[in-house]
Amino acid sequence: MNSIELIKIFALILFALFIFSCAEEETTEPTDENLLINTSFEKNGRFSSDGWTLPAQSDSSLDVPSGGGSFSLVLEATQPPEAYAQIKVPVKTEFNEFKLTFWSKYSVIEGKAILSLLRGGSIIKSTSITVDDIIWKSYSIQDTFSVATGDSFIVQLNAGITQLLPGKTYFDLCKLYGVE
Repeated sequence: MNSIELIKIFALILFALFIFSCAEEETTEPTDENLLINTSFEKNGRFSSDGWTLPAQSDSSLDVPSGGGSFSLVLEATQPPEAYAQIKVPVKTEFNEFKLTFWSKYSVIEGKAILSLLRGGSIIKSTSITVDDIIWKSYSIQDTFSVATGDSFIVQLNAGITQLLPGKTYFDLCKLYGVE
């Protein structure tokens, strides 16, 4: 092979890599059952927080629950005020009962998850659960909400408050759906 042929092959490989890198990426979209986008904090084999607003004290982790893919979200406990990873989604008015499920664990300081109903920018109802285990465990919040057109849910994930000890809470496989 001469150098011109090698350059052509190299150019062809670069072109193919460029084309494939521009391909539409898949992400976890809301479905009829699940209202949340990006339930597993990953996209095309990489960590992703698409749809979520993350605090500065957040990162990805390769520590995941069984069936959790490759990445989870890890939040660090902060000094007051509390910092949240959060996502806001429209409600489905055909349901009055909703369930938030997720996998989580903590290290040193307990975290929590909060499910709140927003109407006109104000929280109408809120319910929470504490992450109370140091190994991966499935958690859920199920409650009845009087929803109306235009309402939204906000899901907030938190690693707790600290002033001395460093603490972390891990989250993965977050889903929110209506219960019939």
